[in-house]
Amino acid sequence: MKALRSVGAVVAGFVAVFVLAVLTDIVLVTARVLPAMEHPELYSDTLYALIFLYTTVYSGVGGYLTARLAPSRPIAHALVLGALGTLASTLGAIANWDKAAGHAWYPIALIAIAMPACYLGGAMYVRFKAGKTAG
Repeated sequence: MKALRSVGAVVAGFVAVFVLAVLTDIVLVTARVLPAMEHPELYSDTLYALIFLYTTVYSGVGGYLTARLAPSRPIAHALVLGALGTLASTLGAIANWDKAAGHAWYPIALIAIAMPACYLGGAMYVRFKAGKTAG
């Protein structure tokens, strides 16, 4: 049962990051802040930086959620989420490398930030929890 809760915690974090990012993408495309996803050639470094920013925040949220739901060792679970995020970002970079032409920093940055963002989210949960139990 504990193994299922562990898997569920990581899956919940992964789904949360994915859903938050996709919904934000949809809202920003609908609001015409971002060009349609079918036109990556219209994306500037500024737009990629915006996407990178909210993806990083959502990765931290996912790490926090994963740690919160983990049956034990919350930071270890958040790091597993970070590893999955690193893998997903790496696969995405490979699949879409030509679409980010001229903006190669973006997929590389997504790969690089996954682990630290998830770790920080998990660490924030641990710190928050410690603060609640101490007071």
